[in-house]
Amino acid sequence: MKGNWPKIALAALVVALIVTVLVMVLGRSAPVETLTILHAGSLAVPFADLGAEFEELNPDVDIVFTSGGSATIISNAIAQEDAGESPPDIVASADYKLIPDRMYDGGYADWNILFARNTMVLCYRDNAPCSDEIVSENRTWYDVLRNEDVSYGHSDPDADPCGYRTLLVVQLAQKYYYDEAESFNLTQDDNSENLYDVLIPGSEHERGRTSGTSEARPGGSEEVVSKKSVDLIVALESGDLDYAFEYRSVAVQHELNYIDLDDYINLSKTSAELPGVEEFYATASIEILTDPGPLAKYAAKHGAAIVYGITIPVHADNEELAAEFIELLLSETGKEIIETANGQPMLDPPICDHPENLPASLQDLFD
Repeated sequence: MKGNWPKIALAALVVALIVTVLVMVLGRSAPVETLTILHAGSLAVPFADLGAEFEELNPDVDIVFTSGGSATIISNAIAQEDAGESPPDIVASADYKLIPDRMYDGGYADWNILFARNTMVLCYRDNAPCSDEIVSENRTWYDVLRNEDVSYGHSDPDADPCGYRTLLVVQLAQKYYYDEAESFNLTQDDNSENLYDVLIPGSEHERGRTSGTSEARPGGSEEVVSKKSVDLIVALESGDLDYAFEYRSVAVQHELNYIDLDDYINLSKTSAELPGVEEFYATASIEILTDPGPLAKYAAKHGAAIVYGITIPVHADNEELAAEFIELLLSETGKEIIETANGQPMLDPPICDHPENLPASLQDLFD
């Protein structure tokens, strides 16, 4: 019996180790719920930070983020439901109007919270040609894009609001610096004459969709079109692209060089902040693709202040959990993450178009 003690002790040790491992494995709280969020590419960084905070508060939840151009992600959400699949739990768009315009008809969504703002800027790579002259205000940004051998990029206007907003910015620049310069007490700048045709050439439904050079750009500059605005960041950082139209928040989050545009063209202000600016923004417009066809359909988008929207689709699987995420987004903690840490200004207060349709847990925020 005495000789068996080493064997008994070893067996006891093995059993103890097995029990310990089982306790660790079974005791570990694996995610049991999944929250799916489709969002604008420009929200990727702040939403990742917000998601980390949410998962820390809810260790049994796993968030799956999918980013893309806002028009594209909304189309994908609708396509999922039409195919008999569950829609995402949350959709967040860089243009709040896309949610009611595309999701209300058909009953995909029935409310929309306006929660954040942004500003269009012109980013540039390190040592981009003539960037020092723009920064020093010896030349204008459009003078350089028009007359120098540089490349400048923007996203596809049919897929991404930043894309069609780029086209609106160029239209407004032509109006502000040339067509209507006198009404703004400015001297007409010849470099802004016909600027829209020069920088974004083509027919109405071709503009901004194809890349290339234009004979009207004497310096041989090149327009580069990307599916998503965030894809342009890689090209700037690698040096393959000289300039790109982006949101200021994206520039701040990725530590990009950027040039501020005038408030009359950067789509950042309301008329309460700058009298008459919303009416001026609205004078610019572009037709964007809403249905590829076979007979393609287009709808006009007019210039307006950049405002983000968020909703929970009507048939989302996890409405309660999605509402908790939005509640965190709209909280002081959310503001700290989105605005302070990531340079994405929040609307204060947020606005809801149909508060009566909100989940009960969110209705108190809009009383």
